[in-house]
Amino acid sequence: MSSTDQNWEQWEAMPDFRRRAQKLIEKHRSIQKTSTEEYLAKKRSELALELEGKKLIYLDTNHWVNLCHTVVQNHQYLPVYNEILRLLETQRQKGHIYCPVSFALFEELMKQNDITTRQATARIMDLLSGGVCLRNWVDIVKEEFARHICRVFHIDNMYQTALPIWTKASYWAGEHTFEFPELTSEEKTLREKVYIDLRWGMTIEEYQSMPGWIPTPDVFATTWLEEGERAKASQTESRPNFETLIRQRRRQLLCELQNELVQMLALCHGVPGSPDDHITALLNPIIEGREPNALPFVEVVAGLDAVIAMESTRKVQANDMLDYLHAAQSIPYCDAVFCDNFMAQKMRNRPLEFGRIYQTEIGSRPEEIVAYLKGLAI
Repeated sequence: MSSTDQNWEQWEAMPDFRRRAQKLIEKHRSIQKTSTEEYLAKKRSELALELEGKKLIYLDTNHWVNLCHTVVQNHQYLPVYNEILRLLETQRQKGHIYCPVSFALFEELMKQNDITTRQATARIMDLLSGGVCLRNWVDIVKEEFARHICRVFHIDNMYQTALPIWTKASYWAGEHTFEFPELTSEEKTLREKVYIDLRWGMTIEEYQSMPGWIPTPDVFATTWLEEGERAKASQTESRPNFETLIRQRRRQLLCELQNELVQMLALCHGVPGSPDDHITALLNPIIEGREPNALPFVEVVAGLDAVIAMESTRKVQANDMLDYLHAAQSIPYCDAVFCDNFMAQKMRNRPLEFGRIYQTEIGSRPEEIVAYLKGLAI
């Protein structure tokens, strides 16, 4: 049985599911016929319009957990988070902010073994995020690269417009549709769009309570960690400087992502020159660091890995990749990012200075969150 089959069975067991599904079927029978891909793109576009002019504030897991402690008033709660919650809720009610979630946040949420605490954390995430979620990092990288291709080769394409960065929380692991191969083409498309609507409206609380959840296998992260350890072992002998090290990390990242990025090279069809010429023109500025906005994901992950490798002798850990994903997904696309102090210091200060490059407020202490939120009210 596929994962989508399991989803459908689990949804059918939910209260009021059949009535909601039937209403959606009737809605789609009565509206203009569009493809599944067009419908999902329309949902994304509407969400992007909803977010225009709003301040997007990304909180890492530690801050969400502290907000949860405040809501349930357990012995671990810190009084300053009462003020943070009050300010966040005030700004949310005014329609001024969203606190989006991400792949990394959901992965870490599901590590909470206490079901009651996890449910409470999910509820506060639902409230402050409005279900807004950064698209899966693989999708973001592909979108970034497509826009980079169009910019370099002056290709008139939809990728020249604003990147479709945002989705809804139940698509945290990637957007996909449910297939109904036994139905006619028209009925199949209708049911696929019903599936999109059901996913679009699903809350974080609902998703985290579905049985049978297992962590997403991440071959990329595993390979990256292995390469990082190998690079660190060789580094003890050669002692490369930061610029050399970050170039190595960028090149390594691009190599690991080649299966995803090569798909986008189809956009180069008709562009003068050979495929090798195209690849050189596209990748050299990224590897050399001349265009940090070309592939922000690569720049942020490579930069963090390089600067931490320069300053630390500790073994590369699996949690490091989740920390990098928090940063790489949020910093280029959010107005403010609040993480732990170690990461905040690395990202704000030289040699990275991601706050300056991406025009993002970066902080860590709860007092910094309070100051930022009070500044919004002025």
